[in-house]
Amino acid sequence: MIPSTNNALAAQKVYDFVGPAYEAAFQGLKTQAASVEWLLSQLETMGIERATIVDIGCGSGRPVCSILADGGHDILGIDISPVMIAAARERVPNARFEQMDIRDFSSPDNYYDAVTAYFSMVAFVTQQEIMDFVAKIYRMVRPGGLFVFASVPAQVEDLHVTVMGVSVAMSSLGREEMIDWFRRVGFQVEYEAVSHFTPRGAEAGLCNPGDVWEETHIFIYAKKPSVVGR
Repeated sequence: MIPSTNNALAAQKVYDFVGPAYEAAFQGLKTQAASVEWLLSQLETMGIERATIVDIGCGSGRPVCSILADGGHDILGIDISPVMIAAARERVPNARFEQMDIRDFSSPDNYYDAVTAYFSMVAFVTQQEIMDFVAKIYRMVRPGGLFVFASVPAQVEDLHVTVMGVSVAMSSLGREEMIDWFRRVGFQVEYEAVSHFTPRGAEAGLCNPGDVWEETHIFIYAKKPSVVGR
């Protein structure tokens, strides 16, 4: 298994190369837009006018950080790529951004009203790191807090694949294993769905048309119980 330090360097190199073109490749991802709308509606229902939210693996800051910040919320975006962080700071001036490896991110327990993580725990991570990450987010969010997570539902470990012309080492959990783990750490799974999307990598200038294929995605809307232990 590749050490985490090497994985971090590989991830930074890939996302520096992809840069803001990643935003263009995934433009029009309706399932992501729907998840952000759900998050906003939940915060409104909960009466939280200015939520404390972190987007883990924020990329260029759009669309997630931009929409949430424009909604009046206090947004922190983190990403391992300095290229992505520079783009995010330029494109979303009403949010804060920090460059770091998501494995190094920490906060006090019960601190965030909501956390989002879109496809940031797929490339150059291990299955154990994914599981540890979900457990860490559970500790970070407040009772009643929300977690929106998107990934690729596949039971794979360190699988080397080419995505939009870029070689990556991929790890993930299968759909059932993922849902089960969310529940085991304490989350209530409010909604989950598998969908399909073909990135516009060629149109974004990242690769040739033959290097793009349909991806399978899973979106999980989770909530920490208002009374922990229920």
